[in-house]
Amino acid sequence: MKRNMVMGIAIALGMLSTGAVSASAAIAAEGACFDKASEQQYRQETAALADAVRVKEMQLSELLGYDSRIIEARQLETEIKELKDRIGVAAKKHDIRDCCHD
Repeated sequence: MKRNMVMGIAIALGMLSTGAVSASAAIAAEGACFDKASEQQYRQETAALADAVRVKEMQLSELLGYDSRIIEARQLETEIKELKDRIGVAAKKHDIRDCCHD
């Protein structure tokens, strides 16, 4: 139980740090990746999706930390993938390169 809780916390911290790294990389390469108008439209269009991904990733890390609800964890993983796919579609629509979106 204690090990599972530690693993859940580690996963949550990993997910949070990955988001911060990708955001900082996008800011650093901003000029090379997109124009301001496309970036603003993309952010507006995907803000709710990105928030939903973060919430579901936190829920998933909690479930994995308690090893009792594997079915729920798998369902959340599927939902996260679908949300990220939708974000990818919006990125292509606004001509945002892969390195520059969440």
